[in-house]
Amino acid sequence: MCGRFVIAKEISAVADLFEVENFPVDANLINYNIAPTTKVPIILEREIESLPVREIHLARWGLMSANSKDFSGPPLFNARAETVLTKPSFAEAALSKRCAIPASGYFEWQASGDEKTPFFIHAPDQMICFAGIYSWWRDETKAVNDPSRWVLTCSILTQDSPDNLAKIHDRSPVFLHEDALDAWISPDYQTTDQLIRELQSESSEVASGLEFHKVSAAVGSVKNNSAELISKI
Repeated sequence: MCGRFVIAKEISAVADLFEVENFPVDANLINYNIAPTTKVPIILEREIESLPVREIHLARWGLMSANSKDFSGPPLFNARAETVLTKPSFAEAALSKRCAIPASGYFEWQASGDEKTPFFIHAPDQMICFAGIYSWWRDETKAVNDPSRWVLTCSILTQDSPDNLAKIHDRSPVFLHEDALDAWISPDYQTTDQLIRELQSESSEVASGLEFHKVSAAVGSVKNNSAELISKI
C-alpha cells in the first residue's frame, strides 16, 4: 500500500521533469510527510484546441466517488489495481480519469511481531510516478455558484509487491514506467483489464531499480515534516 510519501522538489522542477505545460506556479509542493487528505499534485492530460496538453492540478489524496455524501468516511487513498475497474467506489474514475502522481519516494512499515519499522523507498537519482485515478466530487451543502463546491480528489493504484519490496510490505504502489506515462494519462481511451495487467508488469520493472533504507519512527506523526525524515538510520 502507500500511506505516506514525499515530494522534495519545487513545482517548477517537477513540471520540467515531466514536461508539464500548465501548472499552478505559486503552489508549494515540498512535503516530507504527505498523508491522506493532503492536497497533492496530479499530472493529467487535456485536449486544448485539438492538441494534448499536460497539466498539474492539486487534488485531495483520497478519492471521493459521485456516491459519497461527505468526508466522514475513511479516505480512499489507495485502490487495488486488481479490482479498480469493478469496485463501485473506483470504477467510474478508473475507466477514463487516469493521472500520474509524482513523488520523491514513499514510506512503508515492515511488521515484525508487534513492532513496525519504517522504510523510505525511492529511486536513486530521480523522482518516481505512481499510477493514479481522479474524480471531481460535488459538495451538495454548498451553493451552486460557490467555486469550492467542486473538489478534485485522487487515489493511488496498488498491487502485490515485487520480490525486492515484499520483504517490507505485501502491497506496493503501481509505478509508472517512463514509456508508460504518456499512454496512462492520455484521455482518449477507456481503461481495460489488459492495460492494468501490462501496467503492473511494467511497474515491477521500475520497482527493481528502487532503493530503500530504515528511517526514524518520527515519520509516524504527521506533525513531523522535515528532510530528516528520509535520512538513513
